Amino acid sequence: MAALYAEILLPRKISGSQETLTYLVPDSLHDKISTGMLVEIPLRKKVSRGMVYALHDHIPAFSTRPITAIVEDFYTLAPWQLKLLDYVSRQHFTPLHKCLKLFFPTNVFTRKRTKSITAPPGTDQNLPSPHQLTDTQQKALLTILDNPDRTILLHGITSSGKTEIYRRLTTANISRGLQTLILVPEISLTPQTVRNFRQQFGNNIAVIHSRLTPSEKLTQLTNIARGLHQIIVGSRSAVFAPFRKLGTIIIDEEHEDSYKQDQAPRYHAREIALQIGHLTTPPVQVILGSATPSVESYYLAQEGHYLLVEMNSRVPQTNGRQGSLPQLQIVDMREELRKRNFSIFSELLAEKLSETLAKKEQAILFLNRRGAASAVLCRDCGFIEQCPDCSVALTYHSHRTVENTVLPSQRLICHHCGLIFPLPATCKNCGSHLIRQIGLGTQKIEEELHKLLPQARILRADRDTTGLKDGFREIYDLFRRGQADVLIGTQMIGKGLHLPGVTLVGIVLADTGLGIPDFRSAEKTFQLLTQVSGRSGREKPGEVIIQTYLPEHYALTSTAAQDFTFFYNREIRHRRENQLPPFRSMLKITVEASSAEQARLRASLLLEDLDGYRNGQIDQVAEINSYPALIPKLKNRHRWQILLTGQSPQGFLDNFRLQKSLPDGIKIDVDPLRTT
Repeated sequence: MAALYAEILLPRKISGSQETLTYLVPDSLHDKISTGMLVEIPLRKKVSRGMVYALHDHIPAFSTRPITAIVEDFYTLAPWQLKLLDYVSRQHFTPLHKCLKLFFPTNVFTRKRTKSITAPPGTDQNLPSPHQLTDTQQKALLTILDNPDRTILLHGITSSGKTEIYRRLTTANISRGLQTLILVPEISLTPQTVRNFRQQFGNNIAVIHSRLTPSEKLTQLTNIARGLHQIIVGSRSAVFAPFRKLGTIIIDEEHEDSYKQDQAPRYHAREIALQIGHLTTPPVQVILGSATPSVESYYLAQEGHYLLVEMNSRVPQTNGRQGSLPQLQIVDMREELRKRNFSIFSELLAEKLSETLAKKEQAILFLNRRGAASAVLCRDCGFIEQCPDCSVALTYHSHRTVENTVLPSQRLICHHCGLIFPLPATCKNCGSHLIRQIGLGTQKIEEELHKLLPQARILRADRDTTGLKDGFREIYDLFRRGQADVLIGTQMIGKGLHLPGVTLVGIVLADTGLGIPDFRSAEKTFQLLTQVSGRSGREKPGEVIIQTYLPEHYALTSTAAQDFTFFYNREIRHRRENQLPPFRSMLKITVEASSAEQARLRASLLLEDLDGYRNGQIDQVAEINSYPALIPKLKNRHRWQILLTGQSPQGFLDNFRLQKSLPDGIKIDVDPLRTT
């Protein structure tokens, strides 16, 4: 029997530039071993676990040790998943060993035996949906089913019934023995989605997200690989689950930033889903659903790369009322100041809040900034308290929620590294006692609302109150059951939640995102405000009050008019004129160092090398720019950035690496969501 060798990929870096170790496959395993399997190997004086990355019969120039055993009780990656592993590593400039951790939970690589995997409880529940499709929904569903080889952009306004379309597609897949993956942007949305599907499909659902314990995640993944779950609901990491026979990937709220991984490899779940569609046979269909699709996705649909399916009316509600969009009004807060109203709440919003509570209905108050104040300022010298490890202002918290307890003492907290400091009695710069909190946060809104409406039952949902595993679900369930009148929150409350009792949404300050120096600021503001507004009036007539100091901005006027087309046309014209995505691609390199000068110097040297190489590659990269990061110091590391723009900056950097190695310690972000 000819000798057979295996290239073993470990979940950690090995010495040198090689990414795999070569082992001999014993004759007894020739007929059993395959790529994608987990095996045990001797490594130094221990036994370790790795994955079979490749098999070959090339006799190495060095002696090899035999594989000890195949790990029988774990799943094996399919050939298309190994190709996906290669794609992620190559596309995002990330070593294979880091990408491997996307496909297996870390505990499978330990030698400690895990508990036996238990199958989910059986279910015979696969009931027909109790919801009758509207003509618009029926037309959308048939279009999707008639085009299984096309990527679909399902553009449906809030409460237009996209979830029901997802359920019907899932039913169709189950009848064909196929699995369905439903991705949601936030862990907080997972319980709602699971409940919606469990009502119809019983226990035939796996749930994957980052807050599962390693043991819980392993159980879910193993049962998916065994085909015991035909429905998988999860956040972005679920796209790497070991599907047995996948039919459809549904990405709900496809425009959301949380589908982008912020650590290497910096993939986007939408990108990975589309790549799976290319790698599988027959191709997996990808459905991108949103009331406010990303500019790039809508452009691709307009150009015919995606099939655009639109639903422009709300579905009838359970109470028989024909669904309609809420009424939106913009309040110019400059006029409030002229009227000597210095409150957080405009006269109109205060009046509407009182009316809503009087009618025993519910309200949402939205501000995308937590804490009681955004900064602490010395009124004598203007000094602002900053985090010593991050070049950002510390946020003032009047109380701090920690593990279901509240620390009453005042705190200053860095929202980037998490450091907590006491509130100073005097200014560090000049010694003045005139210390003042400036700006707004969700805590401040809660305090002011208690003064305005002492009888109101108030819940607050932000990172401070939802830090525990089920923190948001508890708040959401309480509010949905009517045990609170007002829900105050950050962006997590605007992402697809169905709250039938809400008839009023107050957007306390709509301008916060517009001040960010990034080309996507207007788009993100429009999307967020539209999504938050969509929580109002789902089963009763609703209203939305938008408070702003920039009432003429097109992101806000488009939101108030509930006109996505107007916003898109204005935005895509701006992108075309300035050659921004989708007309050019971007790649961002972040250079970090222990001092500001060292970071600048390292970035300057890399920029010089890149610019020199670009002279022969202008067709791939049109511009290369270097600048300090918006937050130049983060977690005690100083940062500079280099931005490559052009037709193929990823290909350019890939070719550059063949000529000169990239320096250690840099971070590479292909198609970054933020350029700052």
